[in-house]
Order: sequence, then C-alpha cells, then structure tokens
Amino acid sequence: MIRKCLLSGLHSTLVLSSCLGGIAISLPAGQPLSSLSPDASWVKQVARAITVKVLSKGFLGTGILINKQGRIYTVITNDHVLNAADPPYQIQTPDGHIYAAKVLPGVKFGDNDLGLLQFTSDQVYQIASVEKSAALRVGDEVFVSGFTSETREMIFPQGNISLILDKPLEGGYQIGYTNDIRRGMSGGPVLNSQGKLVGINGLHKDPLWEAPDLYADGSQPSKPLQDIIIHSSWAIPIDSVVKLVPKFVYIKPPPTPAKSSKLPELNHHSNPNADSKSAVGDDTLLFFLPFLGQFPLFWYIDDHYTQSNFRQDFLKQFHHLWFRLLLPTC
Repeated sequence: MIRKCLLSGLHSTLVLSSCLGGIAISLPAGQPLSSLSPDASWVKQVARAITVKVLSKGFLGTGILINKQGRIYTVITNDHVLNAADPPYQIQTPDGHIYAAKVLPGVKFGDNDLGLLQFTSDQVYQIASVEKSAALRVGDEVFVSGFTSETREMIFPQGNISLILDKPLEGGYQIGYTNDIRRGMSGGPVLNSQGKLVGINGLHKDPLWEAPDLYADGSQPSKPLQDIIIHSSWAIPIDSVVKLVPKFVYIKPPPTPAKSSKLPELNHHSNPNADSKSAVGDDTLLFFLPFLGQFPLFWYIDDHYTQSNFRQDFLKQFHHLWFRLLLPTC
C-alpha cells in the first residue's frame, strides 16, 4: 500500500512512503530550480575542492579526496571506473595538476563497486568531511559532483533522496536520488546540504542496459519496486565505506561538551516552576529557634544557598547570632 505523505510546492516533489520491502520513496513531479541558493553555492565550492578526475590514457571517471597521511593522498572511486582501462592511472586535482596514481594493494571491498587510488604531492588539498548516511531521510536535498569526457567544468546537479533500501543492491548501492547523473560522474561524491560526504555516486537513472535488478544477497525486488529503482540514480552509503576501510575513511564523533567545575550561580528570585523538596521556596531561609535555647536548634538552608557566593558571610553572621542567644543560658 502506497500513500501520499508530502507535496512540496517549492520543488514540486511528490514524496511517498511504501511498504515494499521496507523502503522509503520519493518521486519528482517537476524540474529542479535552475539557480543555486546561497547554501547550494557553498556546497558547490566544497564539491569543487574535493572532486578529482581519474585518468589513464584518457578520461575514466570521477574520484573523491578522502584521506591524507603526510604527503600521500587517498582517492575513492568506483571499481567499474578503474576496470574501464588498464594502469597506470593518474589523478587530476582541482588545481589542474596531474599526478601518477596507484591502486592500493590488499584493500578488499568484496562485491562493493569501490576502489582506492593513492598519489603523492606537496600541495595542500581539501579532504572530504564525512557524515553518517544513516541520518539521511527521504526528501533530503543532496548534491552530486563529477566530470564527463565532454566538459572540462565540474557538473553539479542537485536533487533529493528518493529511496533508501533496507538492504543493498548488487555493488553495494543502497541510496537512491533524483539527481540527473551523466556518464563519467561515477565515483563522485554525494553531499548533503551541509557539504558532508554521505555516499559514493555510481549509477545513473534510466539506464539503457544493466539496470540494477538484484539485491546483493541474490534476491529480487518486487516488480513495482524495480520500476521505481530504475528511475533513480544510486550511491553506495558512506557508512558501508567506513566499515570496509576504517583506516582511510572515518566519521568524527561529535565534540563532547567540556565539564565545568563551577557551581551554578544562585538565582535570587524564586522560581514557581522549580521542583522544591518541601513547601519552602527556593530562596527561603527557615529557622526554628526555641526560646532561650532550651531545646535544640533546627535550621534549614536550601541547597541553592549552600552553593551561593555569600555562603561564608552568612554562616559567620549566623554563628555570631547563635552564640549571642546561647551564652546567657549557659
């Protein structure tokens, strides 16, 4: 059963949710905006800094700068990009420099359509900042960058998340989106609205052949779902990459707030919403002084007072009053 969830007038996007194999679905109902918003323009600058060309004797595809250790940079791309030609490979960086690159030996991606290249440079290049792809939701805006053999300039289509599958398709593809991907953009970054890398682009929508029609475990999506799959572009989630090569790609945990040793300041005004331990207000000082000290003295100081700046001064005055009251009876 499919039901309509959201209709966005800005992008004319029809968002649907489905019970077909635990997926979320969004279908475009119009053309994307032609002009970039200020936020999208900033994301494009990020994309331009981390997106590279993968070359051999000619142009092969796109890659992403994902790691730097000393002078050695690591680039991630698709395995089918590397299989399009024999080595040696080259990387062309955003500044136009071309470097000899080699495939990392011993790195195992299994059946995932991924590959790693490394090159050495004294130049400083930006590395992609990564965010968990598990945080993505259907309808989220995403951006894809890459190159084609026909154009020198980077291509930067924007779109929205259309499908998120519970299990990956062949090649590890699990995130679908509406962006118009062109041949040559394989291996490029999928970025969220904060410019964080959330996936590796690899399949364009509406393919003429070799449409994704099997899950990685060999099972087949239902026929209605297959029809939706072929109308989406596809990426391998960055979370999968992190699990496979944590040495080269990792997600930084959010910063932990520093613990302060400073005691909370006293609020000298009563708070009617505070959770009081008794009927006494937060800023109430209660004394019970039996006449002439014939009975023990009981007194109560609210917890806020014990943390206040005038605690010592108050205790001095209280002790002085205490002795003045008790001395005549001794």
